[in-house]
Amino acid sequence: MLLVSSTESRELDAQMIDQVGIPSVALMEAAGIAVARQAVAIACAKSSKHRFGVVVGKGNNGADALVAARHLLAQGHQVVVWLSASAENLSELCRGQYEAYRRLGGLLAGSGDDLKDADVIIDGLLGTGSRLPLSDAIKTWTKAIVASRRPIVAIDIPTGVDADTGQADDDALQAVVTVACGFAKIGHFQYPGRALAGEVIVESLSMTDALASAAGVQCRAVTSDDASKLYKQRTENSHKGSFGRAVVFAGSEGMYGAARLAVEAAYRVGAGLVDYLAARDLPSSVKMAFPVETLMKSLRVDHRSWSQSGLADVAYHLQVQGVSVGLCGPGLGSRFVDMAAENPEWLDSLSSISTPLVIDADFLNALSQLPARGKVWLQGRQGPTILTPHPKEFARLTGLSVSDVQADRVRLARAYATEHGVTLVLKGAGSVIASYDGQIWINTTGNSGLATGGTGDVLSGMTAGLLATGYGVREAVQLAAYVHGRCADIACVAAQSEESLIASDLFSYIGQVFLELRRNKDGVISKRRW
Repeated sequence: MLLVSSTESRELDAQMIDQVGIPSVALMEAAGIAVARQAVAIACAKSSKHRFGVVVGKGNNGADALVAARHLLAQGHQVVVWLSASAENLSELCRGQYEAYRRLGGLLAGSGDDLKDADVIIDGLLGTGSRLPLSDAIKTWTKAIVASRRPIVAIDIPTGVDADTGQADDDALQAVVTVACGFAKIGHFQYPGRALAGEVIVESLSMTDALASAAGVQCRAVTSDDASKLYKQRTENSHKGSFGRAVVFAGSEGMYGAARLAVEAAYRVGAGLVDYLAARDLPSSVKMAFPVETLMKSLRVDHRSWSQSGLADVAYHLQVQGVSVGLCGPGLGSRFVDMAAENPEWLDSLSSISTPLVIDADFLNALSQLPARGKVWLQGRQGPTILTPHPKEFARLTGLSVSDVQADRVRLARAYATEHGVTLVLKGAGSVIASYDGQIWINTTGNSGLATGGTGDVLSGMTAGLLATGYGVREAVQLAAYVHGRCADIACVAAQSEESLIASDLFSYIGQVFLELRRNKDGVISKRRW
C-alpha cells in the first residue's frame, strides 16, 4: 500500500485537477460522500438515533466536512455544523461548500446545541494541515470534542496528528475511523498517530498507484497483501543447498541466548544450513543449548575475550565458498564494543569482504565507537549491508537522542540509509525499512508483546535466513519484519498475551504465518484498508 506525505498529497491533488482534469469540487464531493458513509455506519451501530455534529475548519478539510454534512442532511439525518472560524474567513472552496449547505437548510450550532448530543462527530478542523503544537484556538475545539466523549470520524488524519511523522499534540483527537483521501498517509503508520487514527479507510478519489509512483512517491506499508506477493514457494526438487548457508557471529559470556535465538530463527525461515562461529573454549553445556541442526565452527578466541585473530577467523568463515550471508552482533557484549573504541582499525577485516552482512546489537554499538560513528566503515563495505537497530542503537549511530529519533523516524531512517549506502531496519512500533536509494517501507504487524529481550535477535536471524534462501535484500527485510510481527499477533490471540510473550515463543508461529502467505499467494486482493 502506497503512503504519502502531506506535501505529496497536495501535489497529487494538484495533478488530478490540473493534469487529469478532475475539478477540485469533484474530489471534495467524493471525499465528503465517503466520510458521510462512515459516519452513518458508526451511528447505526451505536443506536437508532442519527444526529451528527460536524466541526469545520476554514480550509479544504472543512470543505470536505461540509460536503459530508450536506449528504447527511439529504439522507434525512439531523446535522449541526460548528464553524471554527467566521464564514468570512473560510477559504474560497470551503465558503462555497458552506453556502451550498446553508441553501439546503443546513443548521449551524446555536447556544442550545451541545456536541454531546451528537451520535457521531466529524472532525473537519485541520487534517493534514495539522502543525504541532496546535494553536490555542484549535485546542479549544479539540478539548471540547474530547470532552463530548462522542465517536469521531476524522478526515485524512485526526486533528493534532502530524501526517508525516505520526507525532501528536497532547490535545490531539482520537478517531474511531479515519477516511484517508487519495492515499493513506505516513502518519497513519507511525505511533502515536497509528493509534489515534483508529481504523483507516482509503478513499482513492480515482487516484491510482501509477499516478503516485510517477510523482515520485517512495513509501509503502507492508501489508498482508504485500507480504503474500513477496513470498516464494519452494519447488519440489529442492535440497538444502538450494536455500543457502548463513553464518552467525554472535554471543559472549552470559549472552549466548541471543546467538541461539538468531541461529534458530535463520533455520526456521528456511535457511538450508546455519553455521555458528563459536569460541574455541565454548562450554559443552552452552553448545547443547543450540538447535541440534547448528553447525559449530571454532574461532581462535576464548569465550571471555576478543582478539584480532578471532576477527580474522570471522572474516575467513564469512568468505568460505557457499556462504550466502553473515549475521554479526547479537550478544557480542560490552568488551567487543570497548575493543572497537580502543582500536578503530579492529573491524576493518569485516568491512572489506563482499558477503552480505546483517548487523545488529553490539556490532552496531561497536560501529558507533568508530570515527564518524562508523560512516567510513559502512561506506567502504564491498557487499550489501543491512542494519537492524532499535531506537537507542540508532541514536548512538547518529548522535541524536532517542526522543529525536522517535519524533521523525521515517525522515531520519531515509537520510541515514542514503548517506551510508545501507539498508536500515529501524525497529519499534511500525518498524521503518529504508533503502540506500530512498525507498521506504513501514511494517504493519506486531504488538507490545515484542517489547521483551531477544525479539530483536529473532528478527535479525530471520532476516539473515531469508537472505540465505535467495530473497533479495529488499524482499528479505520486508518479509522478515512482517513475519516477525505477524507471529506475535497470532501468538497473542492463540495462546499468549502481550505480557506473557517471550522471544522463543515466536518460533511456534513462523510456520503458520508462512502457510497464510502460501494460501494468499494466488489470490491477493487489496481491500484498501488495514
